[in-house]
Amino acid sequence: MNIPNHATLIGSLLRDPEFYAAPGALARAKFTLLQRPRLAEPGQPRDPQVKQLTVRCVVWQDLAYKTAQTLRANDRVIVVGHLTQRVHQPPGESARLLVELTVDALGTLL
Repeated sequence: MNIPNHATLIGSLLRDPEFYAAPGALARAKFTLLQRPRLAEPGQPRDPQVKQLTVRCVVWQDLAYKTAQTLRANDRVIVVGHLTQRVHQPPGESARLLVELTVDALGTLL
């Protein structure tokens, strides 16, 4: 069975994107997106029951370079991509399952 895993998220960057480019490798940029619900009414406190969501995002090739050049911490963006998972095992530690959003398209919100 093929389960679609496409996602569209709106949120703010927690910090500036980190750009990586190594000889012979694809360029990539990573950032963390903070998605928090909008206020129901301006000036009203947030509902403490509603949780914030942080999502690790990775962008590849030309879009990675453009992302690193144009986006900064606290910029509001809309991100379209697909979820991927991988196992990460630092030396001397147990393996962890990481889920991240591989970005296909993104843009700033005005």
